[in-house]
Amino acid sequence: MAPTTTRYLTYDDLVLIPEEREGDRHELIDGGSIVNPSPVPLHDAAVVWLVINVGGPVVAAGHGQVFVRVDVRLAPGQVGVSDFLFIARDRLAIVGATVVDGAPDLVVEVLSPPTRTRDLGAKLALYERFGVREYWTVDLERRNLTSRVRVDGRYRELPLAVGLLRSTVVPGLTIDPAEFFAGIGLAPNAPV
Repeated sequence: MAPTTTRYLTYDDLVLIPEEREGDRHELIDGGSIVNPSPVPLHDAAVVWLVINVGGPVVAAGHGQVFVRVDVRLAPGQVGVSDFLFIARDRLAIVGATVVDGAPDLVVEVLSPPTRTRDLGAKLALYERFGVREYWTVDLERRNLTSRVRVDGRYRELPLAVGLLRSTVVPGLTIDPAEFFAGIGLAPNAPV
């Protein structure tokens, strides 16, 4: 969706925007308001799998904290809402009462038709610019997981290592894509 306003908005403006439909998520990219509809069930199944199979062990190991769909304020007019994010234990001071104030260490976006172009374009560029160390995308349609790691201020795509997606930010974190897609009920050739 294109930004819905031409006035440069900040987080203070964002919190005053009324919710038109339950579940709508509002973001700001370069001061422009973007409204995302609530996710479809398969999208949510992917997020729940990440919370259980990644978030649970990561938190239990004391590496940090995971969050889903919280406001992340990178600058006054730059506020993203990601499907899943991780903040390392030594950086938890960026978590405020209502917003995460700074770049998470890992952000995961589940691509869906209304958000795909933005997640792979403007949002990827936003997180790259503001220092998110690792940016993963989950492509339900193409059934792949992609990891991008920030090196010298730019994202570089990391190939799967022995068929596994490995984090460079979270110690010991690996995901088997086949296990992930089976876990959310997507057989290899089933339609999305």
